[in-house]
Amino acid sequence: MSGFGTPPAGFTPQVFEEWGTELADVLGEERTVRWNLPRSAYRPALAVRRGADGAPLAAMLTSGRPATAAVKIVDVWWAASAAGLAAAEALVDALLEERTVAGDAAVKWEVAPGLALPPFAIARGFAPMRAPWGAKGTERFAGYVLWLRDVPHQELGYYAQTTLYTCGAVAGLMAVESRGVVGFAGSGGADRDREIGFWREATNHPACEPVGLAVRLREELGSPVDGAPVEVALDHEGPVLLEDYQGFDWNYRAELQEHSAARAAALGVPVSRERVSMEELEARLRSGWVALLLVDEEPMHGVTGAHWIVAHAARDGMFLLEDPWVEDVAGESWVDTHDMPVAAADLDRMVRWGAEGYRGIVWLRRA
Repeated sequence: MSGFGTPPAGFTPQVFEEWGTELADVLGEERTVRWNLPRSAYRPALAVRRGADGAPLAAMLTSGRPATAAVKIVDVWWAASAAGLAAAEALVDALLEERTVAGDAAVKWEVAPGLALPPFAIARGFAPMRAPWGAKGTERFAGYVLWLRDVPHQELGYYAQTTLYTCGAVAGLMAVESRGVVGFAGSGGADRDREIGFWREATNHPACEPVGLAVRLREELGSPVDGAPVEVALDHEGPVLLEDYQGFDWNYRAELQEHSAARAAALGVPVSRERVSMEELEARLRSGWVALLLVDEEPMHGVTGAHWIVAHAARDGMFLLEDPWVEDVAGESWVDTHDMPVAAADLDRMVRWGAEGYRGIVWLRRA
């Protein structure tokens, strides 16, 4: 379970507008704007510690995407006193205890420009996360994480998609780093050119379907010497991701998928029609593969939509993902979507599409 069903004790799941002006007075204008973002879809929670006079000594705002196993500390404020600092530490300790009991894998800490991670957070084990190549303007935040469950892994680089439709391309270009191939390089416009160019060659207009995405990924690798480094698992016969099309719009996309299937055969990209279980997914991730997963976004965002993410590590039913989509207008940043832990039961709900719930996976073997 994700651990977001019930907020921790003392936390109030309200939007900031409902908290009144008390904290705005101590936070200041710029910080209040950040606390006031419309985070209601991402489980915002406020915890406040008060002094004997009832005035706030410390406050902490957290959020977390549903169906994931992490909570993010958005910000912690405390009064400039020993009592204020002690109250802030107590808030963080209570959160860590609650999230451990809930079975979450991580607590993250997002630090805005002009602020710094407090020494007490470093003392508790919060460590810096790898800075992203690009993240829709949220690169200005620093990110730290404290792992509550051990999922051994090496961080992949992160890049946030800049369009509504390039998730498959971005997932592929993030994944190729695991083979020592340069996908993104943190070079701004050049990275976006890579994003759009990869998508144009992989797209089924506008989505990337599994076989076409695998073909483009295989072409990106050149001439590998280790056999078939790209595979597809798709438990569906015939064209996919065409549920909303008919007539000409259906026909030409289906023809493109036939062409992709022929190209996959020519390149030696195997296509399995067996359904992959979460147990098999974990086993393959632990044996040297990365997986591009076709998911339904509904468990995370409350709105149905096809989307590509990358799974790159797993242990004991906990998976680590890179999600190219950042809902920045609702207070998310790359800190939320990089090294994003998701429990097997939640991931099993996500990795399916259409009325039949078919499962599309593109496998990439690490170098």
